[in-house]
Amino acid sequence: MLDRANAGRYMQVNTLLVTAAILVAGVDSVSIGADRRWQMGTWVDAGIKRTSAVGDPAHERMPPGFNKPALTEVATYVIETDDRRFELQEMAAIGQNALDLQVTIGTPVTFAIEKKTAYIKIEGREYRLLVNKSERKPGRRDD
Repeated sequence: MLDRANAGRYMQVNTLLVTAAILVAGVDSVSIGADRRWQMGTWVDAGIKRTSAVGDPAHERMPPGFNKPALTEVATYVIETDDRRFELQEMAAIGQNALDLQVTIGTPVTFAIEKKTAYIKIEGREYRLLVNKSERKPGRRDD
């Protein structure tokens, strides 16, 4: 039989084991939910857009008198599949993300779309982009 001191330790160990089991099960279910529906496409266009929706970190450090709204340059991209065209935009100023150095027009790309976010996979790294437009390619129709 357990005395009070040992019973308390026994309960703590059991609580820790149950908590660890729940955490492991939770991590497993999170990783399953993070699986993306990857597809293949082709880079067909890249450009630059000026937007006030993305802040430039260097501009934010300016003194208050100089800190007026400024347009930040962000990269834009277009990916096409057999039947869809996706117009995408960076969520950070140019130079803040290395994706712009990885894109070559006409080359294949692995990507996933989840609501208004595109995930680009290049050399084992994922990049997040905003989906500005997703449309059926002209000349395609549903059967």
